[in-house]
Amino acid sequence: MKLMRLISLLLVCAAALSCVAGAIETMDVNSKASILIDATDGHEIYGENADTKQYPASITKLMTALLVVEKLPDLSEVITANKSAFEGLSDAGSTVGIKPGEKMSADNLLICMLVASANEAANILAERVSGSVPAFVELMNSRAAELGLTGTNFVNTNGLHDENHYTTARDVAKIAMEVRKYARLREICAMEQATIPATNIGEERFFYTTNSLISRYKELGYKYSRANGLKTGSTTPAGLCLAASAEYNGTELISVVLGAGKDAEGKKGNFTESKKLLVWGFENFRKATLLSSNQPVCEVHVRSAKHRDYVVAHTPEDYAVLMPRDFAADKVELIPNAARELEAPIKKGDEIGSVLVKYEDREYITLPLVAADDVERSIIAYAINKIKDIVQSPYALIAVAVVLLAIVCYVIYVIQYNKRKRRRRRRYY
Repeated sequence: MKLMRLISLLLVCAAALSCVAGAIETMDVNSKASILIDATDGHEIYGENADTKQYPASITKLMTALLVVEKLPDLSEVITANKSAFEGLSDAGSTVGIKPGEKMSADNLLICMLVASANEAANILAERVSGSVPAFVELMNSRAAELGLTGTNFVNTNGLHDENHYTTARDVAKIAMEVRKYARLREICAMEQATIPATNIGEERFFYTTNSLISRYKELGYKYSRANGLKTGSTTPAGLCLAASAEYNGTELISVVLGAGKDAEGKKGNFTESKKLLVWGFENFRKATLLSSNQPVCEVHVRSAKHRDYVVAHTPEDYAVLMPRDFAADKVELIPNAARELEAPIKKGDEIGSVLVKYEDREYITLPLVAADDVERSIIAYAINKIKDIVQSPYALIAVAVVLLAIVCYVIYVIQYNKRKRRRRRRYY
């Protein structure tokens, strides 16, 4: 008996430990604002003050880089640095020492800007794209609006502090997603070090990345093996900032930490807190399919059909998203919003509605519903239905009512006429 009680106790403990192991670990990021998203679809898995206004510092250069690759089709184009590109730059700001009149390819300028965080490189590229820095800043804000960045306003290309130059952690994450759509920008943002060939007036330049999550060259103790980009930033008002990306087992995450500081040991919070976010994301979340393309969602009635009077609706693609590791498929709720009735013919793939995907009362996404198969039209059924439609239409009912009223009126008229006729006959006789 004692042995049985001991076994039972062990089983209970094992079950309890299993429940604990499945639970999501709590997280606390030591910064003014932070966010962690799935890099493929932007799905947020963690956020703290993600929509509050913050100063981005040199993370700004991600937007500058995005516009450069969008507007310059040839990154091998050699650009001459204008004197105007150096106006307003701080002597204490990040630089690789480019001089007015120096010639450098757009690609190498991007490397200087994203790897070494050179402020002058950002302005040189901006003038090439838009003709002037102010015109480029207008383009930055216009593109921000297109991307739905509701908490962002730019006043320069590089992130030097200005009260009116601000963003949010969520908006930075959206910019980072766009940047990672371009293979060359991904490559540059992942560079641990870079060499820029000698130019017309400058010697060969060699420098290391400012992102210590991907390199140990400048600072020890921060490197994270899964990290593969993106951009640092720091000013006194902005604090220590970092937009970081990392990949593991086919899952890619983007983290943003804004307004971090240093801990009691002097560790830089933009690196420690970003790594904490990324590690937490990989340990606690996994890709899960909430709705597969071969899963029937609902049936829709089809009129005038030849062989069957319904069509199955499903989504055209699988919908997979990062979910907590204790994800349970039976908790997924599908709320279809499809047409009550369709008219044949229906072609496979025709959009016939939508479906809201929910999990534990949280709305995740609304997806289109399409027809799973063709549904042919029956000519006879179609003709019969058209006749029914005509007969049952309001106009037909009105016409019938008018005819009936006319008949009634005619009958009444005939009856009254015959009565008058009989009266006249009686008087005559």
